[in-house]
Amino acid sequence: MLPRAAALAPGASPGLGGRSPPPPAGLDDDEEEEPPPRGRAMASGGGGGAAAAESVPRRAEASGPQAEAAEEPEGGSRRWGAQHAGARELAELYSPGKRLQEWISVILCFSLICFNFYNLLFYLRLEHTPSVIVGIFAGVITADFLSGLFHWGADTWGSVELPIVGKAFIRPFREHHIDPTAITRHDFIETNGDNCFMTLVPLANMAYKFVSFSPEALCETCPWECYVFALIIFITMTNQIHKWSHTYFGLPRWVIFLQDWHVILPRKHHRIHHVSPHETYFCITTGWLNYPLEKIRFWRCLENIIQGITGEKPRADDMKWAQKIK
Repeated sequence: MLPRAAALAPGASPGLGGRSPPPPAGLDDDEEEEPPPRGRAMASGGGGGAAAAESVPRRAEASGPQAEAAEEPEGGSRRWGAQHAGARELAELYSPGKRLQEWISVILCFSLICFNFYNLLFYLRLEHTPSVIVGIFAGVITADFLSGLFHWGADTWGSVELPIVGKAFIRPFREHHIDPTAITRHDFIETNGDNCFMTLVPLANMAYKFVSFSPEALCETCPWECYVFALIIFITMTNQIHKWSHTYFGLPRWVIFLQDWHVILPRKHHRIHHVSPHETYFCITTGWLNYPLEKIRFWRCLENIIQGITGEKPRADDMKWAQKIK
């Protein structure tokens, strides 16, 4: 049997004694207290979750900046959540310009999705069925891996101070580890804007094919386009699925059903990632690849290679924000 991960407060390190209080009596795994109301007009960043409640391979004790993050700040204990000093500072970096970019991305993305879906249905043939099924499954697997790769990259490397990408794309990941429940207070636009932005180019390319290729060529490539479309859909919805994995109040029954059957990322499964120092279980679309990638130490091997080449320590910027006390 693999050891069970301790139930820690969001962002807390093992051994701190900062355990989450038990839920009120009468609540099961599918129920929890209502999250606090949204604290600002345009909250930013990612979502939250309790710590691991499943059996997972545990890594060695953290060292360097990770060990330092476990130390209590002088003069009192660290306050995780929306009142954490780092979380407040990061939340204030969510700008009107960023909001506009998210609105434009969502509108363009879903317009192109509707156009491409209509054309896919038009060119589908019955003989395509086996290859389409395989293509959709492969698209979901690819989306899960890419969600892990992007999540790992943003969690582990880079800085909020980087030009353009720092405040726009890395900032939400830093806030998410300090205030994991922030994502449950985000609306649809803020939750999905960045993922919609990332899929605009492949969606536009697919739309271009539908208006410029011959019907014969489109029929021939339809199974491949179904793979690409499934990949795009699951990438687009990844952060919405991620938000659901942090939501314990008021989820639709069909979402709970998909989580319970592990069609999309389950809530218990994602808790494993939120044990500090957030170094495992990065795939957040379905989570299917998390265990096999952890088993072969995929992320740790990549980190060792990059650290050996660049000298940069993994998650150094993440730890810096976690240690802010004022």
